[in-house]
Amino acid sequence: MASKRVLWNKVGRYFSAIVIAAFFLPFFGVSCDGMEVITVSGADMVGGCKPGGMIAEMEKEEGRQRKRHADGDDLGAGGGERQGGIGGHVDNVEREPLAMIALALALAGFGLAWVRSRKAMTGSLVVAIATLGVLVGLWIKVGGQLHDAVDKEKLGKESGSSRANELTKDSRIDAGGRYGLWLTGLMLVGIAGITARALREPDAPDAPPPAPPPTA
Repeated sequence: MASKRVLWNKVGRYFSAIVIAAFFLPFFGVSCDGMEVITVSGADMVGGCKPGGMIAEMEKEEGRQRKRHADGDDLGAGGGERQGGIGGHVDNVEREPLAMIALALALAGFGLAWVRSRKAMTGSLVVAIATLGVLVGLWIKVGGQLHDAVDKEKLGKESGSSRANELTKDSRIDAGGRYGLWLTGLMLVGIAGITARALREPDAPDAPPPAPPPTA
């Protein structure tokens, strides 16, 4: 059976790199009948960037259409309203401290994965567990906020004031974590498992001193 320590020295840096890359995948989202209306990546929450998803793409497309019409000077009266449709302005994601902490820990774990020592391996285990804890807190906080926002949109349908009514009426709404969050958690569990088992292995015995040179 292969040594877990050798295995970690071979694959640890790649596992840690995947954790960082997963921050650029959707962590949370809101879907309507299976179509992702809004998606938010870990990087979006760190940098306060604009989210992805169908509504964001619609906003981009409407902006391109308005620009084409403006360049061609063929926007008739009321044309702006017709182009607006159900789209609109999508605000940037609020910066989330828990996401910042999680990414900082992931970067620290990536650096530790390149050091081949028992202390660095212990650090990798501690960082992986700590990052998992932060992600759980992020899932509880942001997931709860998304569910509350969806509930408010459903309650607001009757007033006719919500721009998302046409999307939410008679539709199945799902809000919560997405595959980027689950991939990050899965890789962190793998890192914690490998390093924990590797640390249980006894240290290799010291090499014997070199033999003295033969005497004449």
